[in-house]
Amino acid sequence: MGDRLQRTAGTSHVGEVLWSAWQVPARLVLVLALALILAGCNSRGGKIPYDPAGFGAPDRAELGTEAYDVPLGPLDVIRVSVFRVPDLSADYQVDAFGNLDLPLVGKFSVRDQSPDQLSTLLEQKYGAKYLQNPEITVRVVNTNRTSVTVEGAVNAPGIYALPGRTSLLGAIALARGINSNDGNAKRVAIFRKREGKTQAAAFDITSIRRGEMADPIVYPGDTIVVDSSSLRSLYRDLIQAIPLIAIFSNL
Repeated sequence: MGDRLQRTAGTSHVGEVLWSAWQVPARLVLVLALALILAGCNSRGGKIPYDPAGFGAPDRAELGTEAYDVPLGPLDVIRVSVFRVPDLSADYQVDAFGNLDLPLVGKFSVRDQSPDQLSTLLEQKYGAKYLQNPEITVRVVNTNRTSVTVEGAVNAPGIYALPGRTSLLGAIALARGINSNDGNAKRVAIFRKREGKTQAAAFDITSIRRGEMADPIVYPGDTIVVDSSSLRSLYRDLIQAIPLIAIFSNL
């Protein structure tokens, strides 16, 4: 009996040693996996090309008051005014794929339509079932001659007036810098209207600060998005929707 208890105790000890030996590499694998995940949250990547040579200034017309009449595209904010129907009159944002979702009529594409064309279309849609001879106007409200929109992982996202010629670093500074807890400085996108299309390019703020990448000029009407794990689905969808190949992308 004593010998059997001793053998049992010995076997138990061996088992504990083997279990401890297995736990060490298991913990190591877990640590490495977490490290890779965290590294991925602060790295370059995504489908937007970095600092493409063809990503130039917006159309000259779009820097003036005509910016309110350019064809619609992703991220545009429009004001729909329905005469004598205040419940339908409001500001709406075009989604990442160029669709607009409105009460009663639902979701439909507005890509490349002018505000006047959209007004006519809405009069047809609402007039077919819901309103008698509706009068509807549409205006673009997300751009003007002096401001940029800064979104994503910055400390104070919003729309900011440009004090003059301003670079990407300067625009991010207007939004009080990148959020140190969640922001990915290596993946910052600029969305811009050119030739009636919305185009995009990515930039690495870390490389810009080191002098390894040029600090691009931002223009009125630009939308700047700093990547993060908690990025609004609208911007995440937009980034994922951009084709992998292309010097710069028309959305």
